[in-house]
Amino acid sequence: MDINSLLSPSETPQSHSATPPASTPNATLSHPQSPYKHVQRSHSGSSAMVNSPLGRSIQPASSIPAHVRSPSQQPPHSSPLISPVPAGTVTAHLHRSSSAPSSETLADFMPSKATPPLLSRDSNDSQKSSSGLFPHLTSAGATSNPRTSIDINMVDTPKQTVRADYSDTSLPVEKQQRLAVLAAYLQESPTSYESLKEIIQILHEGFINHIYPPQDTSTRRDPRTYDLLTDLRQARENLEKLFALGEEQWADWLQDESLLAQTVEERLAVVESCRRAVTEEYGSTRLWTTFGDWILHCHKWTLDPAGSPQGDVDLERLTGREFFDWTVVLETWEEAVERTKHKMNSSHEVWNKYMAIRFGDLDQKLSSADVPTALELFEARLQVPHLEWQQTFQAFSSFVSVNEPADQYEAVMASTLKGSANAKKILADRDTYETALSLAQKSQDTATEYQVFSQYIEWERNPENKARQRRGKNARNQEVQSLHFDMVDALYQRAELRFPSVPAIWEEHIEYLIKKKKNASLLETLARATKHCPWSGSLWKQYLLASELAEYPFVETEKIKHKATSTGLLDASGIEETLLVHDAWCGYLLRRSKRPDATEEDSDVADMGIRSSIEAVHSCASKLGVGGAFDPSFRLQRKYVEYLKSQGRLDQAAAQFDDAVADYGKSYKFWLRYYEFELRRPLQMALLQRVAPDRLGALSSAPFAVGTLKRALEQRELDYPEPIMEALLNHCEDYEDAEELQIATSLVRKVRKTLAARQQQAVMQASEIAAQAQQAEEEVANRTQEVANGLHIGKRKREESEEPQTKRQRSDDATEPSIEKNGVEEVKRDREHASVLVQNIPQNVTETQIRQYFSKCGIVKHLKLLQDDENSVIVEFEEADAANFALSRNGVEFEGAELSIVLNTGSTLFVTNYPATADDAYIRNLFRAYGEVVNVRFPSLLRNKKRRFCYVEFKRPNEAQAATEMDSKDINGLALEVKISNPAVRQERKESTNQGRQVFVGQLSFKAKKDEVETMFSKYGTIEFLKIPPGEKQSNHNRGIAFLTFSTAEEAQAALTMNGEEFKGRKITVKLAGDQDNRSIRSLNGRSKSPSSQPDGSASKALNADQLADRQERTVAVTNLPDTVNQSRVRAAAEKIGRVRKVILKTSHQGALIEFDTVADAGRAEIELDNLEIDPGRHIRVTTEKEMLQKKPEVKIDQFSKVPTPKTAPVAGGAVRRPTQPGVRKKGGNLGMRSTGLSGSGDNSGGQADGEKDVKKSNDDFRNMLNKS
Repeated sequence: MDINSLLSPSETPQSHSATPPASTPNATLSHPQSPYKHVQRSHSGSSAMVNSPLGRSIQPASSIPAHVRSPSQQPPHSSPLISPVPAGTVTAHLHRSSSAPSSETLADFMPSKATPPLLSRDSNDSQKSSSGLFPHLTSAGATSNPRTSIDINMVDTPKQTVRADYSDTSLPVEKQQRLAVLAAYLQESPTSYESLKEIIQILHEGFINHIYPPQDTSTRRDPRTYDLLTDLRQARENLEKLFALGEEQWADWLQDESLLAQTVEERLAVVESCRRAVTEEYGSTRLWTTFGDWILHCHKWTLDPAGSPQGDVDLERLTGREFFDWTVVLETWEEAVERTKHKMNSSHEVWNKYMAIRFGDLDQKLSSADVPTALELFEARLQVPHLEWQQTFQAFSSFVSVNEPADQYEAVMASTLKGSANAKKILADRDTYETALSLAQKSQDTATEYQVFSQYIEWERNPENKARQRRGKNARNQEVQSLHFDMVDALYQRAELRFPSVPAIWEEHIEYLIKKKKNASLLETLARATKHCPWSGSLWKQYLLASELAEYPFVETEKIKHKATSTGLLDASGIEETLLVHDAWCGYLLRRSKRPDATEEDSDVADMGIRSSIEAVHSCASKLGVGGAFDPSFRLQRKYVEYLKSQGRLDQAAAQFDDAVADYGKSYKFWLRYYEFELRRPLQMALLQRVAPDRLGALSSAPFAVGTLKRALEQRELDYPEPIMEALLNHCEDYEDAEELQIATSLVRKVRKTLAARQQQAVMQASEIAAQAQQAEEEVANRTQEVANGLHIGKRKREESEEPQTKRQRSDDATEPSIEKNGVEEVKRDREHASVLVQNIPQNVTETQIRQYFSKCGIVKHLKLLQDDENSVIVEFEEADAANFALSRNGVEFEGAELSIVLNTGSTLFVTNYPATADDAYIRNLFRAYGEVVNVRFPSLLRNKKRRFCYVEFKRPNEAQAATEMDSKDINGLALEVKISNPAVRQERKESTNQGRQVFVGQLSFKAKKDEVETMFSKYGTIEFLKIPPGEKQSNHNRGIAFLTFSTAEEAQAALTMNGEEFKGRKITVKLAGDQDNRSIRSLNGRSKSPSSQPDGSASKALNADQLADRQERTVAVTNLPDTVNQSRVRAAAEKIGRVRKVILKTSHQGALIEFDTVADAGRAEIELDNLEIDPGRHIRVTTEKEMLQKKPEVKIDQFSKVPTPKTAPVAGGAVRRPTQPGVRKKGGNLGMRSTGLSGSGDNSGGQADGEKDVKKSNDDFRNMLNKS
């Protein structure tokens, strides 16, 4: 039941047409009468005739064919939207400021005994409203009533739809078929905006083609004979009843009606439509210009003597002069200027046209009476910032030079420049944003335009920017503040005009108006917002609240609620939007019934209205297929309970809680509210019964309260029993006797035992599922490992051949299977699905408390505290099921704060094919523009040193999704690959299929370009791939080699004929690429033979002793290198010191060997590389090769994993030997030589024993000890 049906039976929409019926052009009136009426709001504080300030130059409707705009086609009295100056009208000269001559001329044409119509003007609006420009005709003979904006807003879903059969119409066959399909669809979905819009577009095009036949450009037909005119009007009315039309639809509608209008009544109906258009599309310069052009056109029409054979003015034109005199024309344009003056981008279009209409050619000398007025208008205009300020100033300069004495020119210009300095400053400050908006609009990039608008508004609202605009004069502060508000308000209006269906813009604008206490503007903005976004419950809620604060009559507030709920658009947008409106309405009724002056009727209305809202919401939920617990806060029921309590009907209030148990019995919040009600119920009953004070003590115990809590604990599916148990124990300790406390304690113990068993069962089930999944993953991993071992055996042999092996190294290699196993375990880690984002963590809570709190959900592997305003933390569990279980804590209080918990799924990117030297800072900077980068993870290079990818974790999934636009972006010649990370989707490594099709080119000119090489070889076939490695030092040079892949092996064979040919002064070598060359394509930094690690250098037969010693002097060993740092990053760090010949990674030993060109560079490197932070928190250390090779692979331990205690302590690191001067090195400890470091002797046991004695505990050790406990 809807309360509107009971309280407002008179609001049934009337079925009168929005346009007057067609009448014959020669109709005469004995008395000038018109049905045109200016309808105002009946409530106080706001006028319905709200006018819009934004404007643009009038453009022909896009739907009008080109032949329509031909000047030869414009008939007499055609629409000014097609031709502003109709052919055949006699308007040789436009009157200027004085309207007296025209008034006297009009008086001569008026009948001497004609009774003038009764006139009235609107004075409700604080600003001048154009409602006063058009007098109201009051006549008993008025029989029709054009629909006003209020009437249209107050109708239900359109009952009349478009016809279903268009087979006998003038439209083309394909248009007829399309209309039939759209009409059938509207029968099922009468609120389909796109369908209604397309129907109107087809009918409108048919209307224009009817008037101006495309096949006959010299013919113009009567627009009234269009066979689908009624259908076109009906379709537009149906669309306007549901939605805001928008600029395009309004422009087409006004154009069509202006073509049809012939009588005064019809022309006034178009004026009313123009008024509705500029009110609804607040800020449209295009519609304001259309409005002004139509008034000017009607004024010229009244002065046209054509109409009768004798040249006399007919009665229609005489009547029209009363409504379209020159004063009305000027007042309309003045209002347009006033309403659009703060639109920086387009206000000049209205102002320039207004000045041309009022004064004519400003380059010509004006009359002495007009010069002061024009001068004042120019000076006022130049004090308003607008993009065409310079053009306005030039026009002003020309005006002054023509109309002012020559000796006063400089004084006038200087004074004007001084007065407009602030406007120029404001314009200069905003030029960047205005330029960005203009570029986005020209490129039709709506996403960029929206982003620029958002940044522009945020900047405009910044108080610091407002302070910069002040000039230090207290007298101007109030003026500057007012200008600042106008600028922000106008900017919001521009954004709303461009993005009218985005509720966020409207909501921000409304919040700003509330902050500035602009109540009149607030109500007008809310009316437009709800018209453009009728599906937004939050906007309707704000509208209802604002009407209450403005003390609207009940009937007016009820109309707002009826408009929100009558069309069905609110229900279609979801139950939450419907709840917002009904919640606001019920709150209004409740507060109204509690007012001191409330009557019994107000209480009855509240009772009926709240119950009707509850029924309406439940009906909507049933239609949408939503369960009974669709409102976890049971907002409407709470308000009805409060109403019943205020009326003293406590038993009925309790019954409401009982009835709600079926729907909300699973929510602990519901039971706490129920308990609170029962706790206060005895005292409220005592107050109602006026119990004596000495008896109030007996009412302290509330038996129904404790029963309510016990009843709550009986609910098996209660979402969070802990607060209920705590409340029960506290209540019994405070209010009940010992027996009741004992019963409560027993009940709580029983419930806790049940919860523990249930949780244990859930954990066991989760463990079984995890075990099954782990078993399946291990089987897949084992099979993958077998294949991987087979694929890498050849590569491993090559690596072993490059370095002579010792017994020590063979023993190290024997540990590699365990390393491989650890790698497989790492792959199985699924951070993406096992992490949650927790917000609103109290600031005084420690990591240990957070871990302990979430340990009840599962094993916590890692915590990541984020430095943000929401006090967020990312909690990673061992299993994805634990993360899902942690969602049950969403909305639960933790240390006094209500937590917000969501899955962190979809917030991590998989990124690859970036520059090899990219580190953590580089990746963060690359994606910084898309949101907060929480973490960057690089893979371990233990098994494969050529891996180049990383995981970039954002705070929110939408930020990660936005960052995927970086996919395929060119970064230093590489096509970056960016995907949402999904561990379940893996791609097997593909073997090369280019055998026989790849060609290697050597001895290439270092200055050869890619296109030149491609041109040279393209004659032999299709080149699928061409790679020319760049030079190391000079980016504009190459390495003298190239790799080409042809589409077939035959084409590659043909290209071999280029071998030995001269190209750019060098004889090139061309051969098929072999296995070694194939690897070079993948990694252009080819592997060279490793320096020998043997003390005597016997393994290096190619080098003599001196050469070997020199290389050893030039080589530096570093350790403590993370296994995620690749060769290119080590090389890049080393090349900042000197030229590097080669870098050899030793990821199995957490180190690397770096060979420099000179001994001096190696000496500097020992100093500068030592303690260098290669990764966040990781500092490398310069050491000897022997010590580096003794280190084990890096073992990564999770944050809260138990660390096994080593049986022996590690060998302490030795001191770093530094040279006395560059190039002078002490013997021993260098690459290829046996060295005894300062760290200990050859007896490992002794070193370990000493190490155990010297081990000190760090903060991390103590933190781990706490976490174990």
